[in-house]
Amino acid sequence: MDRISTASLLPKENDASRMQRTKTADSFLPPGFDSLEQYLDSLQSFLSLCEPVTELMIVDYFTTNSWETRMPESWRKAFESEQGTLSSLDLMELVSLGKLRDFKSASSSSSSSSSSSLSSSEVEGEPQDWPESLKAFVSMVKKLSINRTLDPDYAKFKDTLDIHLIPGMSPKKLHEVEILSGLIASYAKEHQIGSVIDLGAGQGYLSRVLAFQHQLCVLGVDSNTIQTCGAQTTQKRTEKLFVNKSKLKSTAKKAAKQQARSEAAAAAAAEAMAMETAGTSSDLNGSSCPISTSSPSLSVNNVTPSSSTTTTSTTACSKKTKSGVRRSRSSSPAHGNNSNSGNGASSTSNGATTGEEPGKTTRVKKARAKKTTTCTSNLAATSSGSSNAFQNIPKTGASTSSCNGNVHLDSMDLESAANTAVTATSAALNSANDPKLATTPGSNFQLQHITHHITAATLPTLLKEHFPKKPRENAAAVVGSEGGLEQERRFQREDGEDERWTLCGLHACGDLTSNMIKLYLESSATCLFSVGCCYHWITERYDRDGNVVMNDGTHGFPLSKVFNGHKAHLGDHAKMIACQSPERWLKYQKETEDAIHGHYFRALLHKLMVDRALYPGPPAIAPVLGRMGKHRLKGFPHYVATALNRLKLPVDAITPEEAQREYDAFLKQELYRIGILWALRTMLGPLYEGMILLDRAMHLHETILGTEDDESSSLENKTSKKGLVQLVAGFDVVESPRNMILIALKD
Repeated sequence: MDRISTASLLPKENDASRMQRTKTADSFLPPGFDSLEQYLDSLQSFLSLCEPVTELMIVDYFTTNSWETRMPESWRKAFESEQGTLSSLDLMELVSLGKLRDFKSASSSSSSSSSSSLSSSEVEGEPQDWPESLKAFVSMVKKLSINRTLDPDYAKFKDTLDIHLIPGMSPKKLHEVEILSGLIASYAKEHQIGSVIDLGAGQGYLSRVLAFQHQLCVLGVDSNTIQTCGAQTTQKRTEKLFVNKSKLKSTAKKAAKQQARSEAAAAAAAEAMAMETAGTSSDLNGSSCPISTSSPSLSVNNVTPSSSTTTTSTTACSKKTKSGVRRSRSSSPAHGNNSNSGNGASSTSNGATTGEEPGKTTRVKKARAKKTTTCTSNLAATSSGSSNAFQNIPKTGASTSSCNGNVHLDSMDLESAANTAVTATSAALNSANDPKLATTPGSNFQLQHITHHITAATLPTLLKEHFPKKPRENAAAVVGSEGGLEQERRFQREDGEDERWTLCGLHACGDLTSNMIKLYLESSATCLFSVGCCYHWITERYDRDGNVVMNDGTHGFPLSKVFNGHKAHLGDHAKMIACQSPERWLKYQKETEDAIHGHYFRALLHKLMVDRALYPGPPAIAPVLGRMGKHRLKGFPHYVATALNRLKLPVDAITPEEAQREYDAFLKQELYRIGILWALRTMLGPLYEGMILLDRAMHLHETILGTEDDESSSLENKTSKKGLVQLVAGFDVVESPRNMILIALKD
């Protein structure tokens, strides 16, 4: 590692190559590399120099003297010098930010830190600066890492989930689901995709959001029956929350508004009929004077005619207002100075009484009638003493003049319309608690969870088997981000072909992501959205010497031609390091310190067991203890006793006094050293994860868009190929360390 140099590993990039790489698969690479082959050469050369730290087994720290054997001498002296001693915060910044603090400005808190190093009197030949190879190590880690900074465009998907879909999600899961579901939905809308297969669906968080909120037809598939049963149980609970409280109550609210409009229209019609009846009576008596009434006032939807007032109309149109009530406009008589009996006031047809000066002519603009506006002629209204709007309507039909002809109004029809609105509202309210309706899948969405082992032969038929009917084009009511009703479409191909569908997987473990990519390329799926995890479960085709160990095509790494050409190999240690999260060290400083302390506990326990011949040392593999975090909190003696009991070893082989004495003797010096080694090892995580992600992205790019050296197709065919392959940072890397989303589109 002391031979690491940036000059020997990093190529130089000119402006022409920088512009060219943005148009090819090399756009996946960090800046400074012209081709993937060039990047792989630099990466593999650097990682080969880091093998001593990569292959560190922290449990064997004491038994293999790892500080001496795996750390260059110049580095050891620098880290243990008075000026080079790192505080806890310095260590976190080194890992998370790649920031190696100034050598001559030692942190003031380092002297009081529990993880302080040896005093200056114990170290001879104090270094004056950090070794150049150490500086180059920190610099190369940053230069060889792919961009993992969250794309700001994805911020629009935050806080968009319906509240009924959030229960059960951790903050991390919520962050992932809201962004990935929004991304999938946007692609589905743009490319007319109606169905989704969610591989490795687990508890179905992503599946439910895609189905309930985005109205996609979703099939959640998992190989674990327990996970599938959990997803089905949660789905039923979510249906009741989502359908009943969101959709049905919104429907009931809409029905209530419709009822109010119907009642208002019926009341307005009743008033018009009463005015027509009164007008007919006036004509029969041969009187041209308005009819004077003295009965109590009638209030219909806030329309209250004044008592002892009269209204006549030569021409009026009922016009619909914002509240849905049709109000009748009237004009006063041309000579109305003697029309009012004793009060000197005239009333408009909407019940608002205004004072008029005697002898003054009142002019009212004639209402402009629309084609659909019902007009009345020669209507006279009188107030009634009844509070029922329908009591003044004659039981026999009465005809009125319409803008386009005659309209027959029947009181029985009006009563029937009002009763129908009331019944509809009551039914909607009662259905809010109907369990049969709530638990019926497919009422307004389609979602199923199954336990199945996916193969290339079964994948294309899964959607047809579980959703035999094609989703027709319809307007399905869904609850949007603001809780209101929005209209979404289900897409169906116009040419009669099968509906477009997509394949997705959120944190598909190990080889599942690799198999998903293979299935996607062999199937008719339009899009792929993949987020991997659990890299330590990946199977490899080559060993460290380049020999083929898996030749049946079931391996998970490497997949692409270029990585196979380099016979890329990771190894067990590298795959474990790829799962590390260096970006979280600084934010979760206390948790990181506790984890380092746990490594010290485990390494010291193994030393005590090997020293007492309770367990063989290297090259034998240390025993697995399982989770011991809560026992560590009770002190090292309790930790030792619990471990011996689990391993079925004599508990009194290591007494509590011996355990505590050994713990105190090594704590000050070795805890600090373990922290340094573990930090350097963790910093390599993004490089190994980058290898895995780039291999997957390149395999998709080679298959969908072709390669530069593909002789089977001309340049015109290459440029005319339709498709897309992207490797984007979709999640915040601190909130969700496995934040890279692999997106593919083949059209």
